[in-house]
Amino acid sequence: MYDVLVIGAGSAGYVAASVLARQKLNVAVVEKGKFGGTCVNSGCVPSIFLFDSSFMLSRWQEIGDYKGLDVKVDFSNSTFSKRDDVVSYLSSAGRSLIENAGGHVYKGSGRIIDKGVAETDEGEKICFKKLVVASGSVPKTPPGVMSEDEAVNLEYVPKDMIVVGGGYAGVEIAQIFSRLGSSVTLITRSRIMKGFSEKAREYLLQSLEFDGVQVKEFHEVKRMSEREVYTENGTFKGEVVVSATGRTPLIPEGLKSYSVNVKENGIIVRPTMMTDDPSVFAIGDVVDKPNKTAHSAMHEAIVASYNLIGKKLEVKYNCIPQVVYTDPQIGVVGSASRAVKFAEFPFNAVTRATIAGMRDGEVRIGFNEKGETVFGEVIGKNAEELINIITLAVRHRITAFELATTVFVHPSLSEGISNAAKTIFDLDIDRFK
Repeated sequence: MYDVLVIGAGSAGYVAASVLARQKLNVAVVEKGKFGGTCVNSGCVPSIFLFDSSFMLSRWQEIGDYKGLDVKVDFSNSTFSKRDDVVSYLSSAGRSLIENAGGHVYKGSGRIIDKGVAETDEGEKICFKKLVVASGSVPKTPPGVMSEDEAVNLEYVPKDMIVVGGGYAGVEIAQIFSRLGSSVTLITRSRIMKGFSEKAREYLLQSLEFDGVQVKEFHEVKRMSEREVYTENGTFKGEVVVSATGRTPLIPEGLKSYSVNVKENGIIVRPTMMTDDPSVFAIGDVVDKPNKTAHSAMHEAIVASYNLIGKKLEVKYNCIPQVVYTDPQIGVVGSASRAVKFAEFPFNAVTRATIAGMRDGEVRIGFNEKGETVFGEVIGKNAEELINIITLAVRHRITAFELATTVFVHPSLSEGISNAAKTIFDLDIDRFK
């Protein structure tokens, strides 16, 4: 009899299992695919590896032009094998974390056959007291069409690529393969990056168009096949068609044995990650939540683990950042609707950005009526790192004056954050450079 069964060993599952096992609970994990889930095997890791590769191709040329260097960089097919090496390493590391902590690993889908009893595909019975559902999600992809997961694991650069979907996955894939050499058309039924600011969208649109991506907004897709996309505005053909139109939660078979509320977008949970059944917790992409990212899933795993061992902890989604891995990167945290005053600062007035030739983009911070930080947006290179500083400010309600009077290293890109806050008090001397 196990204290806890964790179904799924992705970003959420392997963290929960290893944390609980280190707390001396008897933990079982059942995983039907590769450890690390979507993030490691077909999401964040391979996608960002290819993003870095494509970014370096264009960035080295930019650096050469900007700093007067003669730089020639060519794409190598070994990039794909190196990507696979990184994915393989991180996947095996996820399994090792569980086993080294004392968790027991089973292979299979983890079908629930009764309360407290699950079964693997090979018929092994797993008896448990409490359940953590971390079964993840799968792409919404029509038959015969390449999914976003498959796209980032391609072993070649297609001559032509049609990407359907203007969310973060679609724009990332479009820009990556355009920079690697594909002729890319991006089709979306609304505007790209819906839900992000108009300023972020404008920066990204300019960058995509500069990279040669043909962006087709407000094109309603009627149907798509392996090589063609049919819209109200015409037909588009390519060597590869990629569907990046969202994901569907993967609900474990037999979960109806428990009093768990399951909606179209996933399992309903409380801030503690507990479902309507106190013996069942759910974490990661399988949950109906506003932030379906790997780092959100990992945090949910910690929150669920704490509550499973009797320690109170809750998830605050407004304090979890999101990042779009494009060029420029877009980082967002908090809620703009809660802000009554905004402070902005462009990177073209940040000394370090000028030195590095990284002047496109800006920092935007929102404060409430008390002057506390409630929102942040970073558009530009290294937004993935800079948004973390604003995340701390949002979580701990750091005020504009505290941000403005905190000493940041000079010269550094993060000065853009301090300088944004300084604009409120007319202290931003860099603005006049």
